[in-house]
Amino acid sequence: MATFVRAVHSGFTVRNMEDSANWYQRVLGFKFVKRFDVPPGEPGIPRILLLHPASGFLLGIYDHPQKSGDRFVPSRTGMDHLAFEVSDESALLEWREELDRLGVEHSPISDLGHSRFISIEDPDGIQIELWRTVVPHRPAEEWRP
Repeated sequence: MATFVRAVHSGFTVRNMEDSANWYQRVLGFKFVKRFDVPPGEPGIPRILLLHPASGFLLGIYDHPQKSGDRFVPSRTGMDHLAFEVSDESALLEWREELDRLGVEHSPISDLGHSRFISIEDPDGIQIELWRTVVPHRPAEEWRP
């Protein structure tokens, strides 16, 4: 079976490209890479590309000309959330302190047994989880609907 080695990037359509890019830099430590401006009538989508230096994860912040302009709702078909893994419990606690320092609303630490996480929302309501794996998932023998 063909496979892949890691997730390399994701792209989010947002209501305000600059506000969202600033939030990801201020709150999650992403760094600006490049801005792609597209002249009116030309093909392409304006976007800002950000890089998270520690993980190498790229995030595209898109300004689709035909975007709906409403807030993200995880119950719609499509993406529900995105999780970034932290190294250990002390890193998760450090994130909680950092979010408090920045004045970013967040959930309490949720404990699922196999993982612990904090949830935050970006300016468009996209849910981001800061995730600590306690017990790694393993493939099941077989899946049956």
